[in-house]
Amino acid sequence: MAQENTNATEGYQMKLGWGVIAMLISATGMGLVPLFSRWATRTNMFDATQGLNAGDSIGALMACGRMGMGVLFFVILMVVTHKVKTFKELKLTPAIALGGLMIGMSLACYVTSTLLTTVANAVMFIYTGPVICVLAARIFRKEPMSGLQWICLAVVFIGMMFGEGLLGFGVAGQPFGIDFNLVPATEEFPQKGIGDAFGLASGLFYGLSMFFNGYRKDADTTARGVWNFIFAVLGAAVITIILNALGSNPGMENWALNVHFTAFNWIGAVLLWIICGPIALGFLLVAGRNLPAADYGTIAYWEVPVALFVGLVVYGEALTINTMLGVILIVAGGAIPSVKGMVAGRKQKQQEEIAENLTARIAEQEDIEGL
Repeated sequence: MAQENTNATEGYQMKLGWGVIAMLISATGMGLVPLFSRWATRTNMFDATQGLNAGDSIGALMACGRMGMGVLFFVILMVVTHKVKTFKELKLTPAIALGGLMIGMSLACYVTSTLLTTVANAVMFIYTGPVICVLAARIFRKEPMSGLQWICLAVVFIGMMFGEGLLGFGVAGQPFGIDFNLVPATEEFPQKGIGDAFGLASGLFYGLSMFFNGYRKDADTTARGVWNFIFAVLGAAVITIILNALGSNPGMENWALNVHFTAFNWIGAVLLWIICGPIALGFLLVAGRNLPAADYGTIAYWEVPVALFVGLVVYGEALTINTMLGVILIVAGGAIPSVKGMVAGRKQKQQEEIAENLTARIAEQEDIEGL
């Protein structure tokens, strides 16, 4: 039987065991984005040097499809759960719209990044998002930052330097050195520098999405989800249009969409849209319903090892010691505050249970003495 916890605000008993399973399924679906994005777009799924069966802006268009499936899923969920009226009554605010717009732009940049750089770099950069969210909250909402959060911010920055080969073992011909000369291209990824830049942009937009989602917590999850994904489609479409427009400039013709998918590509695209869309997003909704926020945020990092496994096993992308250190530092910097919150939540729950048991025993003893 799944362990249960009571959500007092909704009178709902959270099933923690089911919540953990749902979050693992969701994070696995998210982690498979690099697998299906390359399957959907490459001429040869396993060989980046053969190029794409489309222009370089195709990643953003793939994100539009994924977000579109999200809209479809939440509309169906809204109808099934009889929340159409709730949706109509929900006031659309800038925070709700911007939260959706930012996540759409983030995923458009992320999918583009997975096509132009290594999986490790793409997933490493998008997970700078939680730290960017903390910074945005500090700057715009004047939320205090603890010493631990400042340390985590520094850890993430150092992790980015390791991941980009600017700092680490064997850098600049030294046993351990530092070198600010970025590697803009490799034989397998001739646009690696651009891919890394899109990865950084995906992290920025991801963090801003989390920041805006911190507002209007009173909004119903399903009703808000419909609006979020409508604006997510718009966000991904904005990136697609901008990148496609670049294809009309001399020397940048390869950024025009120019889609000529094979049947094999279309299979990958559909799998991307369904598995990384409604399935991953649906289980994310279940997890959010059955897990405290700290547990939810911590388990979400399961996406990182899944993506790294795809890069290593499916695409043969060797992980250097510097890349591994970069990933570890970025994940640690983002996850430690969540882990701390999870531990604190557990302790608080134990203290409340002890206090409740003690109160019950005292009341019982008073009843006995009253007899």
